Amino acid sequence: MPQKLSAMKYIRNNKRRVSVLIVSLCLCFVLTYLTQFLLSSLEETVIPIVMENTKKIQYVSIAGSSFGLDIENLDEEEFNRQYQEKNLELAERLKKHKEISEVYYAQILYVGIAATVGNMTVEMPCVSKQEIPVLLKHFDAEILEGRLPEKEGEVVLDEASMKNNGYSLNDIFNEEGYGKSFRIVGVLDCDSYFGCGIPSQTYSLQRQLAVLSDGSIKDMSKVLQKEGIHVRDAYDKVLDYKWGKWFVKNEISDVLGNSGNLVYTGIILILTVSLFLVYTTYLRDRHNEWCLYCSIGYSRKSIFFSILRELLFTFAVALLIGTILISGSVVLLDYAMIQPKGIRCRYFQPETLKQILCTYILLLGVLQIPVRYALYRIRTIDAIDDELF
Repeated sequence: MPQKLSAMKYIRNNKRRVSVLIVSLCLCFVLTYLTQFLLSSLEETVIPIVMENTKKIQYVSIAGSSFGLDIENLDEEEFNRQYQEKNLELAERLKKHKEISEVYYAQILYVGIAATVGNMTVEMPCVSKQEIPVLLKHFDAEILEGRLPEKEGEVVLDEASMKNNGYSLNDIFNEEGYGKSFRIVGVLDCDSYFGCGIPSQTYSLQRQLAVLSDGSIKDMSKVLQKEGIHVRDAYDKVLDYKWGKWFVKNEISDVLGNSGNLVYTGIILILTVSLFLVYTTYLRDRHNEWCLYCSIGYSRKSIFFSILRELLFTFAVALLIGTILISGSVVLLDYAMIQPKGIRCRYFQPETLKQILCTYILLLGVLQIPVRYALYRIRTIDAIDDELF
């Protein structure tokens, strides 16, 4: 009775051939994971901006018509005066809510945050010198370098935003957008992307209500409704946790998911076709070997399980090597590319790992087609010279 065919003997004696399959599978693993890792950095960067910051501060911009102002019969000067009065009145009413600590009718600056794919902007309220410490305390921010704003046009910015924009202390803030009206005088140590400053008299900015809350407000529209303001999506703008959750799902996760799936599908199609062709050639070269095994008493079933063990070993080694390469690559990318840009990432991508495991199972199944066909073509020694195809 012949002994069980050893898969490891063949692997040890044919390292070059086996390594081709391992490298192909490993590259699939690495490329798929790193692609999703880089794409997800946008989501990881945006979430603190639109879902964490909006728990602490909500921005409200109400149209004049929502305040009931007669826009058609008011000149610009009178409209602006009444519009400001309405906002200040609303601010005072909002302060009476127990979950709200302060409301500013503030000018708003914007700082851009560029991720590996895409970008986002962060609101920076411009208030009086006396109100700057209140904002910093609310965001648990402390001065890391420089000083607090004291004069008009001076701003402070968190360290991550400074890195992302390539700013240094005393640089002009967003010269392209605001000219030379604002200058960075301090760097903040803060867990969030955050900045604030004092308005500049040389540059007029749009004003909005900046609402400091205790984190319990998820839908600012409901609070405004209590004050007689019915938010209209086409006219009014409210940036709160509810909006942030919608933004992440519809503008980030869904878009990145579609892009990631497209890249993933492309990689899988190329790998499947190339692997199928390579493995078919690989099986053809082993035809005489299996004919010999069959002639000396090994069954097709024994040969099949030997091939299956070879494939399982190949896939397992590819996963192991891929895991090692991925572990090193994500750390390297984080320190070389992510952190210097002041953006964020997540090392562990469970959904991507599920995709890769499903892909490996799919490939293992696809490769059974040429294996089964090769086994069907096996002949005994008297037919050893027959062609596989």
